[in-house]
Amino acid sequence: MMPREKYKDKAENLYKQVDAYNLVENLETCLACGKCVGNCPVASLNPSYNPRQIISDVMSGEARRWLDSEEIWRCFWCAGCYTVCPNDIHFPLLMMQIRYMAVENNWGLKYIMPFKRFALRAREDGLTFAPSEKGREKIKRYRRNLGVSEWPEISAKAQAEYKELFDLTGTTEFLEKLSDEAERPVRFKYLEGRIVGE
Repeated sequence: MMPREKYKDKAENLYKQVDAYNLVENLETCLACGKCVGNCPVASLNPSYNPRQIISDVMSGEARRWLDSEEIWRCFWCAGCYTVCPNDIHFPLLMMQIRYMAVENNWGLKYIMPFKRFALRAREDGLTFAPSEKGREKIKRYRRNLGVSEWPEISAKAQAEYKELFDLTGTTEFLEKLSDEAERPVRFKYLEGRIVGE
């Protein structure tokens, strides 16, 4: 096999892994115009963050450069990049998938572990938001003033369906596997030496 063919296979395999759910099927249409970088609030604050470079790395099969990088956790998911992209590349969805791949390899767990307890509680209660007792009383008072029930009740059937969704999608299993002990440290920078004077 020629080196170019190996490179192409490596890139295609990575792209298939990253886009396992076919959410960003048009990365190869990236023009490398830089509009995404120019409209990105993270890139304006952090010069080493570059959506265009991440797309290029996915297309060339360079997974390791971003999988263990803290940079992939900086995307706000504001979709500013997507709104200016001439080819409608949905970069925030790509970042979601890249983060998922990183977590599967135990990188970046510190960013999602705070949400584990919240998500498992949501699975049990059927509520995605569980306020404190003080907050709950405030909500009840507002709801009374509006003339609706004091607290939105979640039926046993709805709670069971919510649990089933978590279980059928593999979310419960995924959350239960997450552990602080398995965390692999992430690198602070995505691409060393990109900033002058470093």
